[in-house]
Amino acid sequence: MAFINLEPETHLTLCRKNVFAVVAILVIVLAIYSNTFHASWQFDDEINILTNKPLHLKELNWSNIKKTFFASLDGSKKIYRPTACLSFALNYFFGKDKVFGYHVVNVSIHLLAAVFLFLLIYNTLNLPIVKARYGPNSYSIALLATVLWAISPVQIQAVTYIVQRMASMAGLFYIASLYFYLKGRTSERRVLQCLYFLLCFFAAALAFGSKENAAMLPISIFLFDLFLIQGLTRKNVKRNLVVFLALLLIPLVLALILMGPSVFSGKNLVSSYELRAFTLGARLLTEPRIILFYISLLFYPMPDRLCINHDIVISHSFIDPPTTIVSILIILGILCLSILKSRQWPFISYCIIFFFINHLIESSVLSLELVFEHRNYIPSMLFFHFHHTCSRRPRSQHLCAQCYLENGRELVDGRRG
Repeated sequence: MAFINLEPETHLTLCRKNVFAVVAILVIVLAIYSNTFHASWQFDDEINILTNKPLHLKELNWSNIKKTFFASLDGSKKIYRPTACLSFALNYFFGKDKVFGYHVVNVSIHLLAAVFLFLLIYNTLNLPIVKARYGPNSYSIALLATVLWAISPVQIQAVTYIVQRMASMAGLFYIASLYFYLKGRTSERRVLQCLYFLLCFFAAALAFGSKENAAMLPISIFLFDLFLIQGLTRKNVKRNLVVFLALLLIPLVLALILMGPSVFSGKNLVSSYELRAFTLGARLLTEPRIILFYISLLFYPMPDRLCINHDIVISHSFIDPPTTIVSILIILGILCLSILKSRQWPFISYCIIFFFINHLIESSVLSLELVFEHRNYIPSMLFFHFHHTCSRRPRSQHLCAQCYLENGRELVDGRRG
């Protein structure tokens, strides 16, 4: 058996390892989603794309392209997710109502998001603050955990449900921006620093233009720098406190630009719930249970637990149902533990906080529907890296990957679109 090369992966060049990772991700994701390219239009795909006249590009000129930036369904003249809407308009220009082109773009976005996720986590695990612990296994951790994220059945809505390209596109540019920030922050050449920071800003702008929940990106970048580059010490926290408070204003400014001054009116916020079957208070009480439900789906994504419309019992008080207060205490306990252990386990702590802060916008006061699986697209990006680095039994990770692969394939086969 001398012809079999059993040398460790460290003998491979970084370029060859990265090429293998990209090809592996490409093959696996295409195997999972290969039968979805002809999945039909579903639910609000029609009103958002097929009957949304501003997206029906007939000529590629600035006047028509500019109209796609204002394709909101309420007929307002405010900018509405221009990055995602322009992509739908281009799809319509080249393929009209044929679903194939839309699905090709959706799957391509998911593939690129997975590639940037791999690059981000691989480079993160080789930062000085965590390299001693994760560096020797950084490549295998990054690749396996990225694959687990990419093939998780929880991502199916964001990938195969055409209009939810808004969520996956926001995720792509979100994670790309975080990666470019890391490269800019760690580059030694000034020219490269400027280039990476420029790309970071550009990707962030595209993420904001895809979906509003990308507004948490500045907070994610700040915490990434504090936890994994500077180190979470009392001195660093005090030195960066003003910056953090300033960054908190960014989501408010973006809300003001995209939704107008009325977004800050408490009266308008309450009135927006008039057509809902729940109140603002009930939503705030119910969402902690939904967050834990999301976590359970990521751990146990069986087909019979996944659907477009989940039947959720609304919480009316802290003890009605009793799981309400239990869920709140569990989440607070997880967050407190992650902060207390942040110096000992900076990477794991950051992954946990990343999950919760990126659910904050869609799981707080806005009068949105209570639960959708595609809302996990960004928050779950570091979930499987946290799971992998916590594991002490590599073999169980391999079995877990097989389980996700089988479940994901079965779910896509059974739910085309």
